[in-house]
Amino acid sequence: MNCRLFALDLTARLALCFGILAPLMTGCIAADASEIDDADMDDEAVAEVQEALNPPPPPPPPPPPASCQDIKSAHPNAGNGHYLLHIDHNPAKGWTAYCHDMASAPAEYLTLQNISASANFSQYTAGGAVSGSNVKTKYTKVRVDPETLLVDIGDQTFATSTGQLTHGGEAVTSMPFGVGMSCDATPSGVANIDLTGTPFAVVADEFLVGGAGSSGSAVYSSNNRVVNLSGGGYCGWICASPATFNPFNDAGDFQLAVTFVAP
Repeated sequence: MNCRLFALDLTARLALCFGILAPLMTGCIAADASEIDDADMDDEAVAEVQEALNPPPPPPPPPPPASCQDIKSAHPNAGNGHYLLHIDHNPAKGWTAYCHDMASAPAEYLTLQNISASANFSQYTAGGAVSGSNVKTKYTKVRVDPETLLVDIGDQTFATSTGQLTHGGEAVTSMPFGVGMSCDATPSGVANIDLTGTPFAVVADEFLVGGAGSSGSAVYSSNNRVVNLSGGGYCGWICASPATFNPFNDAGDFQLAVTFVAP
């Protein structure tokens, strides 16, 4: 073999050896570099990498609003008007509330659908021991506490009244919601509650009679959405429990219990 052929053969053999060893050497170097990079990474960097590889699930959506204050908190510029609320934030218990006084003290009102002359009114019938004319108050909306589902019978923000009489020297010009009263020794005081078209009904056995020689009745119908009331005495009345003494003008509080029913 001449010198040139020997040199070529040696070169080929060396190239073959390096071809075999190169991947092994590269793997070792890469592995060593990886170990050095991991060792050099601080806890914060490792956490960022892990978060990128395993992002947390998105936060659950906020619960649906249960009060007008919830609406106001989510939308600070929300004004008075009708909004969809949900009892106990339950999506299956939605009702349309009229949110009033949103600028300062948001309050929930139920808009009454039946506003005919014979629906959603309270009356103190004149005669007997009281002089004057029948006092009749008509309601188009009633104040509802969305947590307790109690109606404030004394809130007359959305009510109009006619008539005037004198009771024991006191002028009577309006009547609370769901109250019938008279002073002629008969249950001639009348009232009506009609929640037709709303998702609410009046709780059963909700009314009591009070006063001197009192008598009266509460007749439920339409799956407890309608209640016709009569009450009176000398003087006497019928009123949502707990019975309010002399329930006229703006007397009464959150005391008429209603319940949510499926539409």
